[in-house]
Amino acid sequence: MKKIAALALLAVAGSALAGNTVVITYDGGYGAPVFNLYNSVATADPLATHLYNPAPGAVAAYMGSNTVDNLFIYDITSFNMMDASDAAAVGAWYNSSKSAVIDGRSYGSYFTGVPGSDEDKYLQNTANWFQNNGGGLWIGTDHDPDWTYNGNQYLAAAGFMTITLTEFGPATGFNASPLYAGVNVAGLDWSGSGWSVGHSPVGLQPNGVSLSNILYSGPGDPMISTYLVPAPGAAGALALVGIAALRRRR
Repeated sequence: MKKIAALALLAVAGSALAGNTVVITYDGGYGAPVFNLYNSVATADPLATHLYNPAPGAVAAYMGSNTVDNLFIYDITSFNMMDASDAAAVGAWYNSSKSAVIDGRSYGSYFTGVPGSDEDKYLQNTANWFQNNGGGLWIGTDHDPDWTYNGNQYLAAAGFMTITLTEFGPATGFNASPLYAGVNVAGLDWSGSGWSVGHSPVGLQPNGVSLSNILYSGPGDPMISTYLVPAPGAAGALALVGIAALRRRR
């Protein structure tokens, strides 16, 4: 009985592993640094699959015939490269039991995401969180409307509000997140030199989840928003409750 209880505790605490990581990259022809994001994710999951510039409908076909637990969609182009079936497949796959990270300044991976950088560590942390806590969805674009053609279609299909506007201001603050473990958050602010970024959605979403702002230019200018399952701190609290229950049974 003790072993059964311990296994149940691990599941409740969000320790169920989720493999089968897929990275989708839509590349506008910007050269080798577009692979920085995939390389970061693959450091966390060496078995990650990369769908690089998939043809319209290819994402839907892949998801219809493969198990996907963790999905990263990187939109680094200024034109549409997908169709409605791709968006619908991701929308049908995502549900509130999975974490979500929405990044409106994800081109930082292109500019500064070399191995060991803060961008690299943040993305590895995200991939590890997804794998260790039941799966998740990461979608990254840049400012709207120039760089959101694909990413925003996926966001809308999954029940999220879209990345909007154009922000030229540097990041001025952040809220604590497990995705920042070992990260100098200032290193995520590549927009400080005048590069433009987009505003990620925050608050209650059409799909019922609530996104938290973890990096921002101002209180109303979010750059990265997250919905983490379990909520940060919840896993530890549940574990303590479970351990207390096990002790009482001895």
